[in-house]
Amino acid sequence: MNAPSTRLEVAPQPFGLSLPARYAGRTVLAIGAHPDDVELGLGGTLARLARSGANVIIAVVSIPSDYATRRREAQRAADILGAELRILLDSGCCQRIEEMKTYQLVGVLDNLVRTFQPDAVFTHGTSDFHRDHQIVNSAVVSTQRLRYFDFFTFTPTMCRPTPVPFQPRVYVDVTQTIDAKMEAVAAHESQFGARGLDIEMYRDLARLNGRMVGVKYAEALDVSRLLLA
Repeated sequence: MNAPSTRLEVAPQPFGLSLPARYAGRTVLAIGAHPDDVELGLGGTLARLARSGANVIIAVVSIPSDYATRRREAQRAADILGAELRILLDSGCCQRIEEMKTYQLVGVLDNLVRTFQPDAVFTHGTSDFHRDHQIVNSAVVSTQRLRYFDFFTFTPTMCRPTPVPFQPRVYVDVTQTIDAKMEAVAAHESQFGARGLDIEMYRDLARLNGRMVGVKYAEALDVSRLLLA
């Protein structure tokens, strides 16, 4: 009797252009409610995009507390990922998103889109349990009337593990950039290290997402709008 053959598991080969190749030489916007949001949600993806020649802009809507410290940490994280940082409510004082009128927030994001003319936008999803994250998502949706851009939402972000429904439709291989993501998250010392919070859950989540698609580490996204030529 012949011995059973051993099947070698290999990572799948994606069809067509990869996400980084799609946006090489183009501008992508990652919009988060506060510092650390986009690093948690898609730091590895942003690092891949930047390394592949995309112009990556991290736009933070507001810094609600400890402005100087959190702005400094956000700049450090953006530098690690190879991105440009923009603080949208950059008056130097603490301003809460929930206190803004809807038209004011939409106007701020409209200006962002008009200024950078992005080919892709990444932001919070509708299933995020933070109310300010949901508000940002709704305002970003409104900016779609200004121009076409590919529109993605990322995994709900949090400082501690919390069960939240999220159904990704896209996975990005971040095996080569997971360490950059973790370094960018760690740059937000006031939110994690200083509070005794372990950031390894974000590596664990990337490992779990990677298992879904046959790579070592991946980040998960949902797609709101995408043009396939």
